Amino acid sequence: MGGDGTICEVVEGLHRAGEGRLGILPRGTGNDAARTLGIPLDLSGAATVLLEGRSRRVDLVAVEGRVVFNAIGVGLTGDINLRASRIKRIRGMGAYLVAALASLFRYHAPEVAITAPGHARECTMLILAVHGGPTTGGGFRLTPAADPADGLLDACFVEGMNPVRRLRRLISAMRGSLGRLPGSLELQTPWLEIRHDVPLAGHLDGNQWTFRPPLTRFEVLPGALEVLVPPQAPPA
Repeated sequence: MGGDGTICEVVEGLHRAGEGRLGILPRGTGNDAARTLGIPLDLSGAATVLLEGRSRRVDLVAVEGRVVFNAIGVGLTGDINLRASRIKRIRGMGAYLVAALASLFRYHAPEVAITAPGHARECTMLILAVHGGPTTGGGFRLTPAADPADGLLDACFVEGMNPVRRLRRLISAMRGSLGRLPGSLELQTPWLEIRHDVPLAGHLDGNQWTFRPPLTRFEVLPGALEVLVPPQAPPA
């Protein structure tokens, strides 16, 4: 019982143990992991899944000795997550929208080099989202086509830009079209790397994280976690 950050820590423990099945009662700010699995956000509906649901195997993302189920954010999304964690009187996407409006005008985009099979780019970075599921931040659709059991990472990379263009990207992130805009790159890949000279703000399923230079590598672990999902959820 908890939010995405709590679920991330439980997933880490289950992965280290090498066995176990995860059931979720969502009680967090964003609850994106529950959305990804089709679990109702009300406790009664979620409890029904624990009693009547079926097992499904889903992928995990490995990064810096940790595993993550739903979403990793680097750059602006990490800065937004930090600000949102300080907002206690607003829940869901509202908390992240308030935080995003502050971060949009203050975040400095660092120079990075991103590499993945068939892709290489060197530029400033506004956002790197590496996901197993389609949403983060209570419903921002940064990787709308993501499937948590397809054996691939879904990533959205956005180059640095001025604050006015950043605001337009925020609207696109809500609509699920961010990755199709100029200056963006959508990837489905088994792994990707970024080289960077400075520490980068980030989050692991909502838990604050700092990615240390010079290299950060993200890699998919296919079918590494067993979860309980509604009976009508799509099979793995």
